[in-house]
Amino acid sequence: MIQQRKMKRLLSRSALLLTAASFLTLPLATSAFAGKEGVFLSDSVYFTLDKVSLSVGAEDGSLRFSLGLNNHSDGIVDFNNYGVKVIDGNGITYTAKLNEKVVARVKAGETGTFKFTSEVPNNLTPSELKVDIFRWNNNSTSDIGALSVESAMVETGQTLEQQAVINLKEIDTTLAEETLVTAKLGQSYKAYKDGVWMVYTNLTLSNESNASVKLPDGLELNFQDSKGLTYGAQFVANVGALLPEQPVTVTLQAAVPASLDTNHLSLLFSPKGKVKTTLLGTLNAAKTFSVGRLNDKIAYPNKDESDALNGLVMSTSWASAVQQTDGLHVQANVTLTNESDGIVTVPNLTGEFQASRSNVGVTSSDNTVRSAYLSPNESTTFHFQGVVPASLNADALQLVVLEKQSAVASTTNGTGTGTGGAGAGAAGNTDNSKQVASLPVSVTSLAGAGVAGKATTYAAASAYKIGDPFKLASTNSIDSNMDMSLVELGMSVNTDFGYKTVVAKYKLTNKSTTTLALPDFQTDLTNEDGYTYTGVRQTNVAKNIAPNTSYVLNYSYMVPDSEDADKLALNLYDTNRMAVGSYKTEVQPIPATGPISVYPFTIDFDDYSLSATYSKDGSYSYRLRLDLDVQRQAQVITDANFSSLVFEVVDTEGRLLSSKPMTFTGQQRIMSGVQFLEFTNIKSEQLNTGSYFNIYEVTSTPNGEAKRLIRTIKP
Repeated sequence: MIQQRKMKRLLSRSALLLTAASFLTLPLATSAFAGKEGVFLSDSVYFTLDKVSLSVGAEDGSLRFSLGLNNHSDGIVDFNNYGVKVIDGNGITYTAKLNEKVVARVKAGETGTFKFTSEVPNNLTPSELKVDIFRWNNNSTSDIGALSVESAMVETGQTLEQQAVINLKEIDTTLAEETLVTAKLGQSYKAYKDGVWMVYTNLTLSNESNASVKLPDGLELNFQDSKGLTYGAQFVANVGALLPEQPVTVTLQAAVPASLDTNHLSLLFSPKGKVKTTLLGTLNAAKTFSVGRLNDKIAYPNKDESDALNGLVMSTSWASAVQQTDGLHVQANVTLTNESDGIVTVPNLTGEFQASRSNVGVTSSDNTVRSAYLSPNESTTFHFQGVVPASLNADALQLVVLEKQSAVASTTNGTGTGTGGAGAGAAGNTDNSKQVASLPVSVTSLAGAGVAGKATTYAAASAYKIGDPFKLASTNSIDSNMDMSLVELGMSVNTDFGYKTVVAKYKLTNKSTTTLALPDFQTDLTNEDGYTYTGVRQTNVAKNIAPNTSYVLNYSYMVPDSEDADKLALNLYDTNRMAVGSYKTEVQPIPATGPISVYPFTIDFDDYSLSATYSKDGSYSYRLRLDLDVQRQAQVITDANFSSLVFEVVDTEGRLLSSKPMTFTGQQRIMSGVQFLEFTNIKSEQLNTGSYFNIYEVTSTPNGEAKRLIRTIKP
């Protein structure tokens, strides 16, 4: 066994570097080391350098390498006769420590592998470092040759990495030998969650030993800021046994102040309670934080190179922020695209709109029914929305996208007690596979989203043509199989009350194969100046819509007499007052002649005449003869809740004399052909030749009847 010896004095002299090409005349199997540097003891015994890894921490560096003693001679070569050190470009030497106990005597025809670690400054590059091999001569040494770190790394495609190398034996003295675990940072995020600002970072752990190992609970992890303040970090999920050569990516979290500057943040590894006195390793976390911009494309952060999400690209492809009376309405689309050659799974994502410098966060989910997989070049889009305080603007907001992930604990039995430090908790043998955590996968600034901070809803509304299906944002309240459209928008004047009434008709179509509940959505109208008018739904509605059928809903809006309604934004909301769409529209003009639309019907007054009759009680009545042509425009359900028509007799002074309702359902429904309407109880002094009829479509609402004037008849 190798007994490690301290070097009293390290000598420096020019090394003898021999390559395979230098020994082509030697009787050696040169193909075994062709293209690789070798330090030769004889024509059949030589050293080679393999598995070189140069890691750079926040305050120090580490060089790890395997030295191969290739014995092609007929006898045994004892590695105890040789030593190893690391030399930089200025001739400064660094101790190389053997990582594990191995057999030092290499038999004939075999290769002995010896793993070393050397602590070096973090500002050295591979080109400045060499591994020097020397011979022990009692109490003195003599150099044999040196191997280039850069050449060995280039040969295997290795690059300079920021890693911390943790020797677990410095924490757990019960370990039989030095056990090295490397830690490499992935992506980091600063996000507001559950009332606290948190830092999350992905950490890849690699076990460099030959046996499984668990992190001892004496290991503590802390984030440190530029002021030297530390914040305890813990693993989100339990860390089980680390297998040799099987990197595992875990997530760390730490509560931090909102004012924390991530540009000067380090991750520290130390024995528990000794972060101020003993550091086992440090990593500079500052460069791992990234806040994206709108339309930036980033690779989805996977925790495993073989993960089913490899090849997935994500971007915040669109966002808007509009000031309304109840706050700043923000919306954003996050698009996932499969740019790989295979099929990838679609992760379970939620969004959170956060104020980047204050304690404000609004969570949003997109429960749209979508495929669980994406084929090559296929995309899917998540839509998130929320309302934040009106004092905020888009420049102060960020969208944090989180993935719901299972926190699976290892159930592998073994020595050690799981994770440690800063409340990380012991892994033990508890199966926590049912735990679910929402962890950040991207942070995007919403600066420049949509329209300016105080623009009206009308300015941000989408162009719309009446009759077209709305392109609604995803919501729990409105099933994705439910088509919605605006089919009529009319306005009439209520001279007696000093306001106007706008009536909107919405058609809802069930495209699914099962019955769906009628959605309970909210709506309002906003004019170009930002004045908003709330919609009131008709009093009675059906509860469900059968498959492959349509239903019409009426909403009325009370607007001031001065409103022209030529530029309106129709805004739709779900039951939680989350915006699902905003559309530019205007009131439809009422034709003076020809057919009139009372969706889903059209009514044409082909002919009409008026006569007066006398009753025995001394009153008079008007008799209106109508010749109607009633046509159905579309197959839409019309039940007892549907609107009705009301005919009103008005004298020359505009006074109401009498009225008569007609319905579209029942025995007395409006039909094509000649029909007679009787208007009774008219006094003799009210009879005049100038009387006329106003015809209204009437809908019952909780605020009373909403009337829309559709035609005036003057016999």
